[in-house]
Amino acid sequence: MKEKRKRLNGDIRADRVQVIHESEGNLWEMSLSEALSRAKEEELDLMEMSHKDGVTMVKILDYGKHLYRQKKIDQKQKQKWRAPDMKTIRITYKIGEHDLEVKKRQVEKFAADGHPLKVSLMLRGRENHYGDLAATKIDSFIESIAEFYTPHAPVKRTGNVFNVMLKVKK
Repeated sequence: MKEKRKRLNGDIRADRVQVIHESEGNLWEMSLSEALSRAKEEELDLMEMSHKDGVTMVKILDYGKHLYRQKKIDQKQKQKWRAPDMKTIRITYKIGEHDLEVKKRQVEKFAADGHPLKVSLMLRGRENHYGDLAATKIDSFIESIAEFYTPHAPVKRTGNVFNVMLKVKK
């Protein structure tokens, strides 16, 4: 979508204009030539803002500064709308308590940044016989991080992998 540019200085098509000054506020209605000469005296630009009841609203300002401020505002808004990345934590059937604490600290950081989380536990070889113990292991891990995340859906077992999607508590 192409950005609509505002008319500046000599490009403004109006006989009479309502002038707003960047620092002094609302001035008065005057002819376009008076407004242009006033802007030229102060070494500023005259920018068309809108049309209201047959009167064109113009603003005396530094156009370069205006573009810079607008660019910064657009950048901030773009950052706000950026979707957080999906983070994944992999735990194993034989994971130790200390390792679970390390994973929990990682999860805290992810939650602070607002990232959704996927926790997976994969069984290998003979571990596949202990699916019920693996399910309790992943459930206990989910309970330990319950202050940061809530399950989006129940734990699913697909073959030898247990997966659960979690969303950040607000």
